[in-house]
Amino acid sequence: MRDSGTAMKRAVQGRTLTTRRKIAEGAIKVLASHGVPGLTHRAVARAGGVSLAATTYHFATKQDILAETSRTLMEGYLDAFRRLRQRLLANEETAIRSLDDLVARVVATALGRERTRSLAWCELMLHGGRHDEGRAMARRWYSELDAIWAGIAEALPASSPLRAGAAIDITVGFTVLLHPLMLDQETVFDLLCGRVGVDQLPGIKALAETSVPRAPSPEALRQRQLETRQRLIEATIDMLVAEGAAAVSHASIAERAGMVRSGPSYYFPTIGSLLEAAQTTMFERAKARYRAGIEAVAVADMDRDRLVDLTTTIFFREVLEFARENVGYYSVWMSAAQDAELRGAVSSALLDQQHAWRRRLAVCAAVAGSPLQLQALFVGKLIRGIVSQLDTTDLSHSREDFAVAVGKSAAGPGK
Repeated sequence: MRDSGTAMKRAVQGRTLTTRRKIAEGAIKVLASHGVPGLTHRAVARAGGVSLAATTYHFATKQDILAETSRTLMEGYLDAFRRLRQRLLANEETAIRSLDDLVARVVATALGRERTRSLAWCELMLHGGRHDEGRAMARRWYSELDAIWAGIAEALPASSPLRAGAAIDITVGFTVLLHPLMLDQETVFDLLCGRVGVDQLPGIKALAETSVPRAPSPEALRQRQLETRQRLIEATIDMLVAEGAAAVSHASIAERAGMVRSGPSYYFPTIGSLLEAAQTTMFERAKARYRAGIEAVAVADMDRDRLVDLTTTIFFREVLEFARENVGYYSVWMSAAQDAELRGAVSSALLDQQHAWRRRLAVCAAVAGSPLQLQALFVGKLIRGIVSQLDTTDLSHSREDFAVAVGKSAAGPGK
């Protein structure tokens, strides 16, 4: 009788675990396609192939689903890296010889086979940067990942000047920057190895030129209309910071801006055009801040050390003073991975950023290869900072990491 009861209990537990796993997998699909605002019990149940009743029984609130999904993704990633370390120690993994190889493998996988999970992870990270509980989760994630990658680095046959933590940041930066471009694996490897530059990607310039016009001319709108349009953009930025791109609708922006429901659609017929205008505004603001920092040093006085110092200073300012706006900016960036209407704007911004990094490196004769890795490091470190609140130890490594990346850019990627 006791054996029968034990078997029944195990069967129930097994069904429970299976159902919870299906719910988590459904949530991953919803996050990847609709973001956190689109995650509801009903949407998750449909995507996971379970009943709505089962979803609400196991997870009473949306936050409960997010917590379980975060745990599922984190455990899956960490276990995969632990297994990789064991294979390296047993000499069973020969394709990965250095941290550069590891970065390339992980990025290609994230943009290809694991695209859905990677997009869901990005959504969770950016959402987490908006509240204390999410930031605590991000700190745990980065702490464990740093330790595992440090162990992997020790097991690799080829050493690297990069810290393991910096390699993680470069990986995150590459993943975020390249997700909206929908690249095939071969092209991803060509980019990461420096065989092609971003501006050499087929069709990217044409795509960038399809971007919605950034603003009507003053002649096209009266002053009052220009002010109303800007009010809508600022309301959209506030919404992006608070909830993310998927929460932006004509109705939500009208309410936030204190306008009639039809008001936003008069100025921005599609949500994509509204998000593009908000992203462009945030990008122009960031570019102005970066330019002010770089131009603090005369061209004749620029050298590698000055470039590293300026890059570090700009990074500190972005992560400490403008974290909230950066959460909103990269929320739009990731939305372009699901919304083709936004890809032109993101492509335009990416090309602009690449030209800016190339000019910075060229000024001090420090570049012989693609500046993409330096940009990826900056973006990856920025995301780590805005979602987990960098501590003193993290900040103390920043200059060292940028110095190594500038040196690698000078030698060419992967050297």
